[in-house]
Amino acid sequence: MTEKKYKRLEYLRHNINYLTIRERQEYYDLLNELKRDTNNSEYEDDQEQVIPETQNNYEQQSYSDYEEENRPNYSTDYSSSSRQQRQTIHSSNNRSTKVPRGFKQPKKDKGNKKTKKKRHWFRGILSVIVLIIVVMAGFFVYGYQRGVKHEGSVAKAEKFTSRKNTDGSVNILLLGADKRPWQSDGIAHTDTIMVLHVNAKDHQTRIVSFMRDTLVNIPDVSSGDSQDSKINSAFTIGEQYNKQGVDLMSETLNKNFGINCQYYAVVDFSSFATIVDSLFPTGLKIDAKFSTVNGENLAAVPVPDDLAATEGKASNDKDLTADEAAALGYPDGGGTFMMIKPGVQKMNGRMLLNYARFRHDDEGDFGRVKRQQQVVETMMSKFKNPLTLFTASSALGTTRAVTMTNIPNSFLLTTGFKTVFDIKNGIKSTTIPENGDWVDAYDRYDGLGLSIDMDKYRSEAQSLLGQ
Repeated sequence: MTEKKYKRLEYLRHNINYLTIRERQEYYDLLNELKRDTNNSEYEDDQEQVIPETQNNYEQQSYSDYEEENRPNYSTDYSSSSRQQRQTIHSSNNRSTKVPRGFKQPKKDKGNKKTKKKRHWFRGILSVIVLIIVVMAGFFVYGYQRGVKHEGSVAKAEKFTSRKNTDGSVNILLLGADKRPWQSDGIAHTDTIMVLHVNAKDHQTRIVSFMRDTLVNIPDVSSGDSQDSKINSAFTIGEQYNKQGVDLMSETLNKNFGINCQYYAVVDFSSFATIVDSLFPTGLKIDAKFSTVNGENLAAVPVPDDLAATEGKASNDKDLTADEAAALGYPDGGGTFMMIKPGVQKMNGRMLLNYARFRHDDEGDFGRVKRQQQVVETMMSKFKNPLTLFTASSALGTTRAVTMTNIPNSFLLTTGFKTVFDIKNGIKSTTIPENGDWVDAYDRYDGLGLSIDMDKYRSEAQSLLGQ
């Protein structure tokens, strides 16, 4: 037997428990060849073949323990090897043959233990992930029920024509309804008009805000192709026409700026405060920023508190007479105002609502848009904290219950979370039009609005939000 064949025999012997039928056949062939090449006097009593007669016999072989001695010297002829040790292999038909020295019972493969350990750890990690998902789902349901209880019912979705971008990015129309608790839906305007752009490919998240007094062409409302209507009136007109305010707003954005909105979300005053309090039970830390008020920097800025009528006065509320309010440049007379100091502080939902809606400093509506963008960016950035994992699930449930939206729960629990945690370069905010880049003009009802270069901003909107 050559050295190459002997090494092959050694390999098969070490893996005997895992051999196929063909490999077992090869093993027995080599074993017989070795027997023939060794000292015949050692095997003169046994001339039978080791090969079983059938394939079934191959799988029934049992082996006795081998007694290990020095292996044969590869450099010598096997016929002249000394001190051969007789060993016996019992076949299924009780026939036996002698096995030369150097063979031993193969040891069990230790790799199986490592594989079992890996599988054990994998099952453990998988169990933890499943548990987290179940707990998050439970918090989501809890938050949903809490929202229903707070609002008295679930906000029902409206008819909406979904428009998708061709590049796979998603645009979500965000509207804040300018509706006081005592007002009906028919006279509600949209204080906040934003489009949230989510692009999973380049990990970009953008917010584009549209100033509410921007003059646009509202389909089936404006005269011909003229831009004679304020953009926020599209929501009011649509709501008065069989509850289609969101759809008309989306159609208006598409016609004027060429952008598509796949989903939408609408909140009013009460809903917004509830959402913030559920997301941040201890308050949201934010740096309150104001411009001058009537040319002065105030230590505490009076901000109208519209929820005082239904929820009572807050600890930092103050009543101002019509003359006191007029002295500060407030055109709407006196009332209850929340005194908010500039600088870093924690705000609850009600205070954050009043801060985001304030427009009576010297930057007017543009200042309000900046504060609204600041609030949204701050809220989304706080989601990155892993400690908010479960509270965020509860808050999303509450948000889902009190928000009028067509966003499916699956999107909130998958893409929503992924988007928040995947934000790498922050959120980029843009306002249309830019500060001062407009001409004062009147709408079809003789209200003062903002006339803009529509071609310029149509191109900008499409570059930011896709098509």
